[in-house]
Amino acid sequence: MVPVPDVLMGMGILTVLVCIPLVLRMVPMNRAYGVRTRSAFMSDRHWYEINAYGGKLLIVFGLFLVAFGYFTRDMAPSPRSLWAPVYMVAPLLAILPVLAGIRAFSRRLPDR
Repeated sequence: MVPVPDVLMGMGILTVLVCIPLVLRMVPMNRAYGVRTRSAFMSDRHWYEINAYGGKLLIVFGLFLVAFGYFTRDMAPSPRSLWAPVYMVAPLLAILPVLAGIRAFSRRLPDR
């Protein structure tokens, strides 16, 4: 079994890698990859602004997951422990303020 901290660190690294093209504005408007809010589809400008901002916040979240997994690896429960799901899910809840921040940013953009 894969140690739980390694899973969190892997998720964090994957999040960072997936978000780099968003921050660099390399992902054109599409329905599969990127931050897909209603206002993101209003224009190309909105798409790139929202995805660049969201990508930055998600990179911070990914780095948080890597740091959390790394610094708590000695305290982490066994993958078979009843506490393993709590250890795994608790840091993932940090995505909620990230998503709220992206949504608030997308609402602040002018309609044109």
